[in-house]
Order: sequence, then C-alpha cells, then structure tokens
Amino acid sequence: MAKVFFISQNNIRDAWLTAVAKVLYEGDDIKTEYDRPEDMPSKDATVLIEVKNPMSAPIMRKGKILQIKSNFGNTYEVYGNLSDTYLIGSIQSGYIEEVLEGINDHFLWESGFSFPYSYHDRIFNYSPFSIEDTVYKNYDVNILDSDIVRNHKKLIKAEKIKKTEKSTIWKLKNGIEFDLDNKISEQIGLDKIPIGIMSFPKIDQIDYIIKKLKKSPYSRRAQAITWRPLIDPFHNDPPCLQRIWMRIKEEKLIMQTTWRSRDLFRAWEANVNGMVRIQKMVAEELNVETGSYIDFSNSLHIYGNTIPEIKDILLRMKNKEELPEEIIDLIV
Repeated sequence: MAKVFFISQNNIRDAWLTAVAKVLYEGDDIKTEYDRPEDMPSKDATVLIEVKNPMSAPIMRKGKILQIKSNFGNTYEVYGNLSDTYLIGSIQSGYIEEVLEGINDHFLWESGFSFPYSYHDRIFNYSPFSIEDTVYKNYDVNILDSDIVRNHKKLIKAEKIKKTEKSTIWKLKNGIEFDLDNKISEQIGLDKIPIGIMSFPKIDQIDYIIKKLKKSPYSRRAQAITWRPLIDPFHNDPPCLQRIWMRIKEEKLIMQTTWRSRDLFRAWEANVNGMVRIQKMVAEELNVETGSYIDFSNSLHIYGNTIPEIKDILLRMKNKEELPEEIIDLIV
C-alpha cells in the first residue's frame, strides 16, 4: 500500500518538520526521473497538511522577528524553519515577488528552456496555449462543420440559430454571423488554423475568485488552475501546483492547494510562503481574516541525495530540543 499521511499543525514550521520526519522515516522508497545512478531512492508519500494559523509564528532571531530582504528591495517576515536554507535563499532571490508580481514572467519569452512557466503567469494570466508552447507541441484548429452547428440543440434553445426563408444563420457575436447553408471554412477562407498563431484570452483567476466570493462567500467554485492539458504533458518540467481553491467560513478565508509533485526539503516552505501571501491578499480584498491553509500533494518527496543533509538537521534540532514532541521518537 502506498503511504498516505495527514498532518495538522498550528504553524508552517511545525507542519514542515512533521512532514519531513514522517516522509523521511515512514515514506515509500521510490526512484525518480532525476536520479543519478549512485543516488539512493527518494522517500515519497501522498500527504495532506493542515496549517491552522499559517501566518503565525514567524521566524525569530534573538527575540525579534527576523526580516528577510529580497534582491528587489522588499522585506518580509518569513514563516518556517531557520534551518531551511532553501527557504531563506528563495525569499532573498525574489520568490514572493515572482509569485505575486510576476517579476520573472519576462523569462517566458526571453530565456531558453530553463524557465518553462511561472506560477504568476498561470494564476493571474491563464491561457490554454501560448506562443512558447509551440516549441513542444503544435495543433491545428479545425473549422466547424455547418451541419454540426445547424443541429446543435443548445444553440437552437439559446436562439443563436436563426432560420430565414433563404438560409439558416448562426449569430456568433457582435454582428458576426455565418450562413449555415454554406461551409463556414469557405466563408472565412480557411480549412484550419495553426494554434500557434492564435492569441488566447488571458484570465486573471484571482480576480475571478475575489468577485465570486464577494457575491457568494459559500461558493464551491472559487478556484484557479495552472495545468494546460494541450501542452504540459509534453514538458520536461511541467508545473507542480495544479489548483487553488478558496471559501469563506466564519468570516475567515480558507485556502486549499493541490500539487501533483513536490520537493519537501527544498521547495515546500518557500511554496507555502508564496501561497499564503496570495491567501492574505485575497482575504484583505474580501475584508475577512486569513483562515487555515490546507496543502495536498500527490507525491511529497525527499530526493535520495539530500537525505544525509536532512538527517543531520533533524538530529541537531533534536539535541537542541527544537522539534515538536510528536516527531522526536521518529528521529533515529
């Protein structure tokens, strides 16, 4: 049986430490597509993590809240473990600005293959296909057959199909009409259109979530997605984050995220620091408090080549009595 864990902690730091210990000592041994021949298998599990108060317990140093300055001049409180150098480095290099402001979106067209997507672009400017996707896959968009349109019951019911004495007209939008007694492809002069030349609408999904929850705080439809089914299966590095879902309960904004794959040691805390900033931003727009953050990973893993480093960190924290009580017995 594949390992499945549920973890509930009050803050990000304790949630991360508990998840690291559980996956490291009780997770499955699974090889990955990134391993070198000499690497140990990764430790892997499906994990649901509840953080009850995600923006509580910021990292402290000498009795004061630690302020981390990014390369872009902003200063942040950071939530997590000071021993997580990958978290601190991510904040310093601009991870929060990347997620919230899209400061790296320009690399989508300015870089080579090293920057295949950004979460900001996928969340705030979602489209099903973009010009850079033509590097990986191309499609042709076929023109609809007139008979299919003429007999479509939904279009007829919505009165988008208008029959006259001479022809049957499909009223598409803003005065654009097609005579369904003739081939649509002949009317536009094309049999098909290469998808790569098309500029699809950009959807600000966070704006949609805000508007939806202002209208219906209890809605089950306030969500954002990142996956592009037309192209992501063909990427070498498709997005790990798949979906964001929000709802208001008891005047607090609950946020849930779903991830297909996650590096627990080198990415989880940085990811969560970015996600809870989105949660806080939406909560402020809705004039409610920030509630719990719930994080689900299909594969939450620790790469084999990082296991010695993690064990050393946990052992040192155990000796300093800096670990949550429920995971001390796991440390060996």
